[in-house]
Amino acid sequence: MRRRGSIFLTVAVLCAAGLAAMPAGAAAAGTAQPTEWREVFSPDGTVTRVEIPKQAEGPAAFADVRAAAASEVTALQETGPSASRFDVVIVGDGYTASEMGLLRQHAQSKWNEIADTAPWNTYRQSINVWLVNVVSNESGVDNDPSQGVNRDTALDMYFNCGGIERLLCLNESKAKEYAAQAPEADAILAVGNSATYGGAGYPSLATVSGGNAQAGRIAIHELGHSVGGLADEYYTPGTAYTGGEPKEPNVTTDPSGSKWASYLGLSTPDGGVIGAYQGGHQYERGIYRPSQDSLMRNIDKPFNLIGLAAMEGAISSRTGGTPNPDPGPGGACTGHETSYTGSLTGGGSVYEPDGGSFDAGAGTHHACLSGPSGSNFSLSLLYWNGTTWQTVAISGSGGTLTYNGVGGYYTYQVRSVSGSGSYTLGYTTP
Repeated sequence: MRRRGSIFLTVAVLCAAGLAAMPAGAAAAGTAQPTEWREVFSPDGTVTRVEIPKQAEGPAAFADVRAAAASEVTALQETGPSASRFDVVIVGDGYTASEMGLLRQHAQSKWNEIADTAPWNTYRQSINVWLVNVVSNESGVDNDPSQGVNRDTALDMYFNCGGIERLLCLNESKAKEYAAQAPEADAILAVGNSATYGGAGYPSLATVSGGNAQAGRIAIHELGHSVGGLADEYYTPGTAYTGGEPKEPNVTTDPSGSKWASYLGLSTPDGGVIGAYQGGHQYERGIYRPSQDSLMRNIDKPFNLIGLAAMEGAISSRTGGTPNPDPGPGGACTGHETSYTGSLTGGGSVYEPDGGSFDAGAGTHHACLSGPSGSNFSLSLLYWNGTTWQTVAISGSGGTLTYNGVGGYYTYQVRSVSGSGSYTLGYTTP
């Protein structure tokens, strides 16, 4: 069966990036201990980067490969053939044969949290989610609830990785063997049977605590790296960037922010407006990020507009450019309760309805936008938070937008990213 390789979570693990101070014995032998960089996540949403001793890991043994091949794979969500879908695979560790129901509960909870986050909520019906029932001999993970507690588990998952209490590591080779049993794997998430906050990023997967309500945000951050190709937007104090222009779409060496010029001054879901804020890509000076505090800096925040656009483009490219079918009555841009038409010049924008706003109750907004062939028109939904207009949702590549929000005043912004001509906006309010 054809298999796509899982997307690499390369930013979270920078292997052999430096050498730790040598212990006396190593120095005498003339050797140095290899190290690697890992992201460490705090319950308050902040992210830091630490250097730890490189974790030794052997290949999966024959018995592990055989156990993986015998594991059961079920669908948490199957929306269509993998050739036109984004496939997420979830594996578990520290769940015994009698705890497969608990594994499914934890896996479903983590997927629901991802799927409720923009832009995954737009593409939810274009994503398959596979659960591999990994059976462990003992329940729980190592060093939980305290250092020195050992469990016999299938993936060798353990806290206090590299001496970092919340860092949740495992045997990556074993995890990949189990994930390979799913029909396809575009991204892999490993959940551990623990209620302790923690997680980690690996080249091929991310780990989170299955029983912790906050840990799912770690996976969403890591998917920003692996799916959207986004850089981190936090920094280490006292550091300066001296390299060339980064390839990632959300960091730049240009203090004017020309890399995202079409977004400058727009309100962004994480608060404030898009600009050029110094600090990002783990460096304090010499590099700039688009917003003050997005999900790539604090995992309790949403993506900023630049991150959303990158994620939208990446997901739609793997799903044939088709987001969720718009659930408004009558299909894509017909049958909505309200419709407006207008025209834009290149780079122009307009607010609908008629330059004003509308009052809506709590619930789900549905909208779509159609523009002229060859153009790139975007649609944003803004909410009045009592102080300013805040962007809460943007349309996918198919021109549809879905947002579940509180009651209050809203407005739509239609913007020409490129091209000019006539547009039609249709929307239904809650």
